[in-house]
Amino acid sequence: MDSLKNLTVLYVEDDDEVRENIASSLAYFVKSVDSASNGDEAYEIYKKISPDIIITDIDMPGLNGLELAARVRERDSFIPIVVTTAYTTEEFLLDAVSLHLERYLVKPVTLAKLKESLESCYHKLKELNRISIRFSTDNSYNLTSYTMEDENGELIALQNKEKLLLELLIKNINEVTYYSEIEDEVWEGEELNRGSLKALVVKLRKKLGKDSIVNENELGYRLRV
Repeated sequence: MDSLKNLTVLYVEDDDEVRENIASSLAYFVKSVDSASNGDEAYEIYKKISPDIIITDIDMPGLNGLELAARVRERDSFIPIVVTTAYTTEEFLLDAVSLHLERYLVKPVTLAKLKESLESCYHKLKELNRISIRFSTDNSYNLTSYTMEDENGELIALQNKEKLLLELLIKNINEVTYYSEIEDEVWEGEELNRGSLKALVVKLRKKLGKDSIVNENELGYRLRV
């Protein structure tokens, strides 16, 4: 599984064509991309969706990229923020340092630099123990600490087989996890009991959402996020 596929990104750019092109490129790498055409709109989206990463242009009407970053920093000291800019002046660099920006990309932004920045952000999030998958129930599973929390940050207990199955489904996210894999990884070599597996899936669905785990006839199960 591509590690970036669990990330959500907020991308901010006032140029419509550039925004559409970059957002489409980002969508190849990450779970989801929300976009905004200015800093004010972006800040409202940020408060609503709590993205993993923000990528923003600097020079925008109204709230510019650095002002947006400063406002976000008042709420979150650690979210990775990448800026795209045509400026490399000393004043800009000083502002970038004070806001603890993850990276700045000089326009035009290449696909390689974009992916490199995402990977840098991913490693930072992993170090901070902030890599997680959120489900429709608003419960989330942290991929670093291997723990599940509810929307208030309270820990949710998982039985051993629940955790093993969930981790296997996440490993194959949006793809079929075959019965043979489940037998090897969750039943740990013992003969798989389909009835017991079905009961296990029912328990997980209560925590993840009823449509989160899809049964693929005679093949296995698929985690859909």
